Amino acid sequence: MLHRPVLFFDFDNTLTDGDLLDELIETYSPNEAWRDWEHAWAAGQLSGRDCLRLQIQNMRVSRNTLFEHLERVRIDPAFPEIVAWARRHGVPVNIVSDSFLPLIVQVLRANGMDGIPIFANELAFASPDRLLPMFPFYDPAFERSANAKARHLAAYRGRRIIFAGDGHSDLDAALAADVVFAKSTLARELDARGAAFYPFDTLEPVLAFLETVGISFGALPAYTRAP
Repeated sequence: MLHRPVLFFDFDNTLTDGDLLDELIETYSPNEAWRDWEHAWAAGQLSGRDCLRLQIQNMRVSRNTLFEHLERVRIDPAFPEIVAWARRHGVPVNIVSDSFLPLIVQVLRANGMDGIPIFANELAFASPDRLLPMFPFYDPAFERSANAKARHLAAYRGRRIIFAGDGHSDLDAALAADVVFAKSTLARELDARGAAFYPFDTLEPVLAFLETVGISFGALPAYTRAP
């Protein structure tokens, strides 16, 4: 029996050009405290969940203003083509992110994309301009991330898992995947470990890989290490 692959994509700086969540935090934070929490997280002094909780609770923005901002965000133009390819071939596509579900849904809808499973953190508005973050997928065993991304991949063991991501919080998922597309921090971390991956800047290489290899994965193209 042919086991079709399954696709997982990070969101910020993978489907978007740049880290959207960082941009929102910087834009709507009333002070610079978010930078200190970010540095503490990068240094391993603060968990991903605690860093994001502090940063999001510190923001001051109304729902309308936030969602109007998200309406203007464009995703990588190759992603709709990847989704179309996957649907033609019966291949599941998932988004797994340390961002927040309402934000991702709003961006996807603004880009004409619906019906994609999303595993992300939750968000509510506690008052007209204050946000309440929630972390239903947090696991202290995966402290880099507020969302234990590798756990979502585990449900597809036995199938060829393809993952694309860019950051610290993607490392556990990348190490759990069979085929990895990586850039930025994730590419450097994988390279330091001697782990194989395909580099990317846009999602065009992912689309080209799928169209070339198809669903059989009989022979994979050679991996490329980061320079």
